[in-house]
Amino acid sequence: MRRKALVARCGVLAAGLLAAVAVLPAGGAQAGTGAAGTAVVAAGLLTDAQLAALTPAALAARLAPLRAVANAVGAAGRGPVADVYGNLAIDAGSDLVTVYLTDPAQAKRVLTAARAVDPAIDGGLIRFLPAAATHAALDAAARRVVALADAGQLPVHVDLVGPAADASGLELDVDDTVAARSALTATATTATTTTTATSLAASLGVPLVYKPGHALQVKSWADVKWHDSTPFIGGDAITGSGSGHGCTAGLPAVRKSDGHPIMITAAHCYGVGTAVYTRAGTAGDYSNGLKGNYVGTVTARVQEWDAETIDGANNNADESDTTGWLPLTSFAYSYNGDYVCHDGQRSFFMGHPTPCNIKVSNQDMYCGPSTGCPGLSYTARGVWGNAVNNGWGAAGGDSGATIFAVGSGGVRQARGLLSDGTPGDGTPGVFWTEATDIFNAFGLTLNPQT
Repeated sequence: MRRKALVARCGVLAAGLLAAVAVLPAGGAQAGTGAAGTAVVAAGLLTDAQLAALTPAALAARLAPLRAVANAVGAAGRGPVADVYGNLAIDAGSDLVTVYLTDPAQAKRVLTAARAVDPAIDGGLIRFLPAAATHAALDAAARRVVALADAGQLPVHVDLVGPAADASGLELDVDDTVAARSALTATATTATTTTTATSLAASLGVPLVYKPGHALQVKSWADVKWHDSTPFIGGDAITGSGSGHGCTAGLPAVRKSDGHPIMITAAHCYGVGTAVYTRAGTAGDYSNGLKGNYVGTVTARVQEWDAETIDGANNNADESDTTGWLPLTSFAYSYNGDYVCHDGQRSFFMGHPTPCNIKVSNQDMYCGPSTGCPGLSYTARGVWGNAVNNGWGAAGGDSGATIFAVGSGGVRQARGLLSDGTPGDGTPGVFWTEATDIFNAFGLTLNPQT
């Protein structure tokens, strides 16, 4: 039995294409007017700063019905309505979920498909807006751009690439939006020939959207607790050599086939065959070269999700929080507009325990050595979140940390593994890969023996 936790804690839309078209009432029989939707927004409007200032319990209560809608619509969007689904975003400030469709006339069909996933969702919380392309088409275009970047055939550096949060096109996060647009207009290179940016967009089949990049940097690893003992949990400080910043244990799991415990951390931390330990000696002393308790040995890696399995000692589905250990009760995908935290050990020892107020800004992005994650030797697919309200992102050593959402009653829901990020200067944020994808890839599930 795990030791018990002591203390719980934790754009303006453009006119025309992105004009509001409908808000469905809970019954779903008719679409409401844009004016009605605006009235709903105005009644409970909160800014990001106001949301970040809420207690964890109050924010979780506000997000709970919105998360339920997002989970249901997202599942439908990956399945029966993929032909019209563009993207979605939780708008906690307006108490709505915005769903982007290439054909807004299909709103009733989408709601029906979502209710088939979860009959209890409130359709009145959904606002439907037009999308320029489906999520499937935008994802295919993102993969194409990653391939061009890896082949050195793009004239600009792209930090991150993926479907724009509002499905208005393929988002390219670049160092200089003006220079990038100019460079791509002057000469954008495909696999076989040099074309104009217009031709590049045409070959991709989707519009291009430019946004400022995040300037991620190569860094060493991990963050949160120093010298844990079995059962190990998410947020433990881990090392393969005893030196450097190491990494952070992230997702305590078990194999579905036989219930065997497996700890997961970031794939860029250690090679297959590496024996992994907790830290030892004075907490926070990364230079002592000491290794503590044996956690396990790395047995497999999946680069797309930047995840690797550590097979060895027992684990338990808790995360190492600011003052105690708190259980991870479930796992789910992250959606635009939601809020998450992480338990990176390096940030903890830098005076930033359990950074929260990390708002999902894009739920499906690619990041790799040719784009914004030079610390990786491969391209990973995951989520980018911005730290709002003067928040903290992540530091070298946080890699592999548990990304989690705080729900009603303070419960923790696992969302993924921290892959990269920036600290509290400039525009801090975090890049993570999704727990659901990682578990599916390895045939695992959360180990909830709290």
